[in-house]
Amino acid sequence: IGGGGTGTGVLRDLAMRGFKALLVEKGDLAHGTTGRYHGLLHSGGRYVIKDPQAARECIEENYVLRRIMPHCIEDTGGFFVITPWDDPGYAARFIAGCQTAGIPVEEIPVSQMLREEPLLNPRITRCFRVPDASADSFLAADANAESARQYGAESLHYHQAVELLRQGDRIHGARCLDLVQNEQVEILADLVINASGAWAGQIAALAGALVSVIPGKGVMVAMNHRLVNTVINRCKIPSDGDILVPAHTVSIIGTTDVKVSDPDRFSIEPWEIHLMLEEGEKLVPGFKEMRMLRAWAGVRPLYQEENVQDTRDVTRAYVLIDHEQRHGFSGLITITSGKWTTYRKMAEATVDLACQKLGVQRPCRTHLEELPRSAQHAGHYLGMRLAQVEEAQTYGQLVCECELATYQDVARAIVDGNAQSIDDVRRDVRLGMGPCQGGFCTYRVAGMLHKLRNPPVQETNAALRDFLQERWKGLLPILWGQQLRQERLDELIYLSLLNADHLPGPTSTPISPQLYEPPYSDEERPVETCVPAEQISPSQQFTPPSFSHPRADLLVIGAGLSGLTAAWQAAKAGRRTRVIAKGRGALYWHSGCIDILGYEPGQGNRPVESPIESLQNLASTHPDHPYTLCGIQHIQEALQAFQELCAQAGYPLYGDLSRNWLLPSALGVARPTCLAPESMISGDLHRKDSMLIVGFEGFPDFYPELIAANLALQGVAALGLSLDLPALKERRFVTGRVLADLFETAQFQGEVARALQASLGGETASKAERVGFPAVLGLRRPLETLQNLREQIGLPVFEIPTLPPSIPGMRLHNLLVSAIEAAGGHVYDGMQVIGSDPGEEGSLAVVWTEAASRRKAHRAEQYVLATGGILGGGLVAHYEGHLQEVACDLPIQAPADRHEWLQRQFLAPVPHPIFTAGISVNQDFQPVSPDGTVCYQNVYAAGTGLAGADALGERSFDGIALATGYLVGKKFAGTERP
Repeated sequence: IGGGGTGTGVLRDLAMRGFKALLVEKGDLAHGTTGRYHGLLHSGGRYVIKDPQAARECIEENYVLRRIMPHCIEDTGGFFVITPWDDPGYAARFIAGCQTAGIPVEEIPVSQMLREEPLLNPRITRCFRVPDASADSFLAADANAESARQYGAESLHYHQAVELLRQGDRIHGARCLDLVQNEQVEILADLVINASGAWAGQIAALAGALVSVIPGKGVMVAMNHRLVNTVINRCKIPSDGDILVPAHTVSIIGTTDVKVSDPDRFSIEPWEIHLMLEEGEKLVPGFKEMRMLRAWAGVRPLYQEENVQDTRDVTRAYVLIDHEQRHGFSGLITITSGKWTTYRKMAEATVDLACQKLGVQRPCRTHLEELPRSAQHAGHYLGMRLAQVEEAQTYGQLVCECELATYQDVARAIVDGNAQSIDDVRRDVRLGMGPCQGGFCTYRVAGMLHKLRNPPVQETNAALRDFLQERWKGLLPILWGQQLRQERLDELIYLSLLNADHLPGPTSTPISPQLYEPPYSDEERPVETCVPAEQISPSQQFTPPSFSHPRADLLVIGAGLSGLTAAWQAAKAGRRTRVIAKGRGALYWHSGCIDILGYEPGQGNRPVESPIESLQNLASTHPDHPYTLCGIQHIQEALQAFQELCAQAGYPLYGDLSRNWLLPSALGVARPTCLAPESMISGDLHRKDSMLIVGFEGFPDFYPELIAANLALQGVAALGLSLDLPALKERRFVTGRVLADLFETAQFQGEVARALQASLGGETASKAERVGFPAVLGLRRPLETLQNLREQIGLPVFEIPTLPPSIPGMRLHNLLVSAIEAAGGHVYDGMQVIGSDPGEEGSLAVVWTEAASRRKAHRAEQYVLATGGILGGGLVAHYEGHLQEVACDLPIQAPADRHEWLQRQFLAPVPHPIFTAGISVNQDFQPVSPDGTVCYQNVYAAGTGLAGADALGERSFDGIALATGYLVGKKFAGTERP
């Protein structure tokens, strides 16, 4: 019982000694503590003073594991360092303890340490090298299980032991609950081995035995970069936050040690995250300002006969319990405590006792035979996956770009690995563990899961939502800075673009992730703040040379829809207009439609039928909403003007405020929107005529089978079809942009049409009355492509927006930029705003940007902030708990307590409070302070950086940007609002 390191190690040992063995695990392999530690192969140096027995066990097994599983271990080596916060006298005791335990230890000069690890604190005074290493515990558990299977063993995942079968004084098996099928399974056995780690006390209790296992919670944080290539330990008595481990492409800092009552129910407290950051700062200066990817917690199985006050006083050596001797009944053995590093030794001792109990003598061989390795896991070193991708030239087959997981890797995990959830795939191939935390690959793997397994689509939908929630739970404790911005993008994709919160079927599965408990208190435990190194005096600081642009009438900061709209209106009126931005705006990420209002605030179950009716209600219920400040008349005027611009450019948008379109998303969910291009309106789901949804083999961002299945579940007859085209087989990459370029050639259009005509001849496909493609039908001449396909196929054709970057959004961006430049304005990107200087009489004088290693000054008569809020980078959240407006340091309306920023559910029915935060403005859209005072007389704000709206939840993202940008731009054009 138990599928972690010890359980899979026991299974392998039993099988190699000739026993018929079966493992049950209530989750996936390494689902518990094994998959939730920092990935350190201990040398034992950490325990040489406080727990010398554990230290000796660690160094002995360190050598064994290096020999039998080299493909699971990266030989990083380890440093024990003395920082200014550590006792210098501990070093002598440490060296003596290592020598006694048999751990090789070598002192190296600090100068050499800094050459090898230049980011470490230069104030470190001593450094000792030991044979630590980094280990992949997921891969190791799989390798042990695979070895056991090769010797005839079996394993059942998602089978929870709920009862131990007992006859008199003998345990003779267990009853398990199959969590996937929701049925009970009875398993008879000559011997039951309890290898459930922190849950060992609960399993023993099923037999009426008391086993005192203290669950010791440890919190860890993964950093965005691999800061060090060596395991770094503080040279002191083990404490919190004193280990930094390089693990694959990231670094992991850990850990705390807090006693909890239940290994399944515990929280990540704010003080624990704060402590990790402060302790990390002592090892790597600047650590607190670096980007964090995720926080998580595991529970150590700490066994202790006597009560202790501090869980760090509990031995890390393993404990083997013979229940016949201890409790008077046979048939059950418990193995618990210990370290991952000693799992094999623990398994050997356990199976030795099993042999004794079963009356046989069979020697252990697990230390002699190397664990099996697959072709894709030939070794474990930094750059291994990149080398494999380059060798196989599978650049265009990446499902998870962050962790370089290919289509073949994911397909193998789904089919051969029998993954029951997307989280199972994650453990096999590290999918979703990089910077975007599943932002792009969750959709892709859900599409693959549905295509390869063809389950009821409700199961696929629930699996997708489960994984989004699983990733979210580890993000909640560390969401600020760039990672919060990343999550806003992920919310744009899954909430506003894909409409995943309205997927049909259950919202979760029986094996959905268990959430962390809410923090017990907002009060933080006192943490010693890291004292920074001596500050450089102002006279010594380097100020880069600056450059100044000529003065403009209007400077717009931000190149999203709001900024470009404002600049278009001002430039059209003859104002000298300049747009500056760090990069492209959100048009590049969204649908290319104009969403005015898809769901009323707080009433997100039913889509809005008539936006104008809902806008009238909004004015009375939400007086601070940007739409209320605009007024319906100006919203209508903005829509009309934008439609006229698009029509003149040969790319008309259709619709008005009287009724929303219902267009299919790339998940097959009806998505309400107000204005849509001609290339999409034939997909309107108010009509019920049947659809053929067409995708392309090799294109990873569109899954027609999944889309069609969800449409069919909602009453729209639909069939999914993936075309395997020769033109695409010749390409290493098939992206949306590649397809858009191909679709502008007659040759490719003809190839697609011929392949479709061949398919339409089939009995089922011939019933299709319209054909949907991913929204890639050309960037420059999409309507020409649309018309050609209609003529060649003989059916109406429409586009479905899919994952960013958005080809329809790029069309609108290019259209607006062309209009600005045609009117004499200019748009510049690659210019990141870093601050501003006030002028006289309450005005803004200059905005500073940083580009090409120099600062630039931008001066104008008037300024428009259209920086897009958190998503656009105009608002930055800091881990101390405040929100900053980066251009002018304007006051921000936001929840005061960081722990109230976010809901516990990713796709929550109510908005995340932090995402309704923003710049407060008056009726003229001038930023104001909390008392209503105008901050700068010549500064205006527009777009989704304004306070008072849940733009993504309401599906008002584009509408707010267009309406407010238009209104502000018209103000500079000389047409003041009444």
